[in-house]
Amino acid sequence: MNLCKGIKVQLSVTISYFIKLIAISTSVFMLLIPSVQSTEWPMSNDPKFDSSVKNPVYAFDQGPVILLDSAHHNFHVQEGFIAPFVKLANADGYRTVIGAKSFTTEYLSEYDIVMIITALPFAFTTKTEVTTETTFTAAEIEALYDWVEKGGSLLVFSEHAPFDQAINPLLNRFGIESSIGTIADPTHYDRNLGSEGWIVFSRENGLLDHKHPIVNGRNESESIDSVINFGGSSLSGEGYDNLFRLSATAENREHATGVKPVGMGNSQALAGNIGKGKVIAFADSNGFTAMNFNAKDGTFQSLGMNTTPYDWKQFVLNTLHWASGVIP
Repeated sequence: MNLCKGIKVQLSVTISYFIKLIAISTSVFMLLIPSVQSTEWPMSNDPKFDSSVKNPVYAFDQGPVILLDSAHHNFHVQEGFIAPFVKLANADGYRTVIGAKSFTTEYLSEYDIVMIITALPFAFTTKTEVTTETTFTAAEIEALYDWVEKGGSLLVFSEHAPFDQAINPLLNRFGIESSIGTIADPTHYDRNLGSEGWIVFSRENGLLDHKHPIVNGRNESESIDSVINFGGSSLSGEGYDNLFRLSATAENREHATGVKPVGMGNSQALAGNIGKGKVIAFADSNGFTAMNFNAKDGTFQSLGMNTTPYDWKQFVLNTLHWASGVIP
């Protein structure tokens, strides 16, 4: 299959899933991963998730180009869990490309938005802790910083251990620090869902930044009332807006893999500017997915944009709109 000049997709996968390459224009190709995962994973993409957009911002194939990084063992991308996000972004007119090249000035210049999610220096589950391994080279980090400073928009995700350790050197370059471990809040979690790590950020509990354009959207119909995070890490960053403010009762705990907690931030989502560009950093990645988690008792729990009554689907769209300048 022919690929656009300058865009070469190389994926290395260890678990069986299907990949289809679909040409969405004469100039840009989209990599679409259907919702098929290996039975080894307890989660799978929700086949009932509605990825449609009632009033797309852009005509199909006319919007900004989003690079979904796959060059750094990006678990959600390489195992297909990013597929619901891809479908939603495409429905809103954005063009998505999964790329497995190292970051360079020339490579990044092809894109308007870069999304780095669940990056590691090794395949997920093969190790429990990042020690001396490098996820991003110093040259890659500088190329990315320069690209943002000149006007690019970066969506970057930390997570629970070991993802937090892997992404920290890159976050640090942008003035952000991720804790290590896993975050819980025994006060502000959804008791119906049961886990203290599933923290609710809402207008009602005051932990959601109701003044930020991402939270308010373009009009009242796009306004966000509440979102829920599914564990992850905590973030801190001077000069950034704190979209998801952690309360005083939030705790950094030892992760199930045995990684000890280190540090404690005050946020699970930050947004701000670097030069002419924008950075939106999240401490948990699952809000940008739409998965069903097998609880092994015959029940399934939704995880992400499909989790009701929370507004993750609209929040994801608002984030893209802010990153691309649709929302001032």
